[in-house]
Amino acid sequence: MAFLNTIRANQKTLLEYQITGILMGLIYALGEYLTRINTDDPQAFVPLIIRGFFAGWLITLSVGIFEVLFKDKLMRRTFLFLVLVRAVSFTLIITFWLSVINAVWLTIDRGVQLTTGFFYYLTDISYLINLLTVLLGLLILIALRQINNLHRKGELWNFILGRYHRPREINRMFCFIDLKDSTTIAEQLGHLKFGLFLKDYYSDITDAIRQTKAEIYQYVGDEIILSWPLEKGLQSNNAVRCFFLMQDHIAALREQYENRYGRYPQFKAGMHGGPVVVTWVGEVKKEIMYLGDVLNTASRIQESCKRLAKDFLISQDILDRLGNLDDIQATFVEETTPRGKERSVRVHSLERMP
Repeated sequence: MAFLNTIRANQKTLLEYQITGILMGLIYALGEYLTRINTDDPQAFVPLIIRGFFAGWLITLSVGIFEVLFKDKLMRRTFLFLVLVRAVSFTLIITFWLSVINAVWLTIDRGVQLTTGFFYYLTDISYLINLLTVLLGLLILIALRQINNLHRKGELWNFILGRYHRPREINRMFCFIDLKDSTTIAEQLGHLKFGLFLKDYYSDITDAIRQTKAEIYQYVGDEIILSWPLEKGLQSNNAVRCFFLMQDHIAALREQYENRYGRYPQFKAGMHGGPVVVTWVGEVKKEIMYLGDVLNTASRIQESCKRLAKDFLISQDILDRLGNLDDIQATFVEETTPRGKERSVRVHSLERMP
């Protein structure tokens, strides 16, 4: 059951692996066909394309499942360990599927027994060539995904495509989430253990961030800033659901945190949205930066949580755009003029109904 739940929760990721694999398989098959067309051992085009399709699909599906199932264990390992584990695991996966596909083809095409087909393919030089080529392709694919993870979601592609090289105005939502009593926790745990506490906290809320299609704009010490394109944040109330999903994930791990650290993460959040300016900045280190009153207002709303003794505050501008909140109750708390702004903002508290 846990296996199926993990697969269902990562369907989009697995689909990305499969599409990429099928394209790679077809391109590789086409390349092999064109390379061998004028040799002593030409290949029939259609059977080669079919084998390339199934090889690309099954290999990357298996690799995707491996990455999804062992994601949590792999992310805490050293780079060299990850390379070694992936190289061995991917070699076994590639060998299995290439052997099966080509043995079946040899059985159909030449009428040999399936076991003979396995032995024939594994002792042929083409197996070694295919293995090394596919393994290199997979390692490059995983490396690109890891490099992309070092940046905010979609940032690498935005840079490649040249988006935001000039400032543009777009509509986005921002949620500033701050850890409660972080100074006290840091003093109790010490800096090194507090670092582990933060690392676990940020890791454990990741699924909630993924499920609600949020983008991590910045980590600022014990504060995390999430962002959504306005339409995506409003869709299915993603931006609001994110906060409560994060609470649910941490609540499920409360005992584990208390056993390990004597405390568990509690947090407060402020949300606002609207037009912001986005552009690439920096030369030594490039990153996308958002500018505008929307961020300042969201930050000020979050700062009001402690004064008002509330966990989640949201501007009326966003509340008015949301759909049915179901079991979440919105309560007006105040109308305030954030520092540095002229226009007042009506602020509401969001809480689950008892």
